[in-house]
Amino acid sequence: MSRRFLGLNLLLGLVGALCAAGLVRELLTPLPLPPPPTPRAAAPAAVTVPVPATAAPAGGYGIVASRNLFNPSRSEAAPGPVVGAGPKPLLHGVVMDGPKSRAYLEDPTVKRTFGYAVGDTVSGGRVESISQDRVVIARPDGLLEVLLQDPAKPKLAVPTAAAAAPTPPAGPAAPGVPASRIPAAASAPPRANAR
Repeated sequence: MSRRFLGLNLLLGLVGALCAAGLVRELLTPLPLPPPPTPRAAAPAAVTVPVPATAAPAGGYGIVASRNLFNPSRSEAAPGPVVGAGPKPLLHGVVMDGPKSRAYLEDPTVKRTFGYAVGDTVSGGRVESISQDRVVIARPDGLLEVLLQDPAKPKLAVPTAAAAAPTPPAGPAAPGVPASRIPAAASAPPRANAR
């Protein structure tokens, strides 16, 4: 080994030893605790003054002042007619795997198909359950059941080329196939080229 590499190794060993000594020193030195907080003077009890309904501030904050903010039965939405959640999604497929089951639904508003699990939101509702042939979606206007074999689902267009009958394979006839079913090119023996 050359002297140059030997000197470099000694320098790196010295730097490593200094770093190790610094770590040991930091681990062994006790950290001082912060001083305890000073006690404050007790605040006077808050006095609640009833606010008349006419004194509610203008704008959308009037309901905060007029009703109890922490009441569990409080709702800020006024009861009224429920607006429809939008068009019904299309179910393209289901993968059943216990709690990791997925339903592949096409959301008609964005025209994209995604995989949804139970609890995911889709088309203005939330996926409640996934079974082998249907998905139940809870919407504000009620439960919506989307079937895999839905008669209202639009049918896919069949290409006209696929409707044409396939040609039988060329070659010798299989046993039990009538000779009339064999194409003429396949039934004729090959000709020898005369030169």
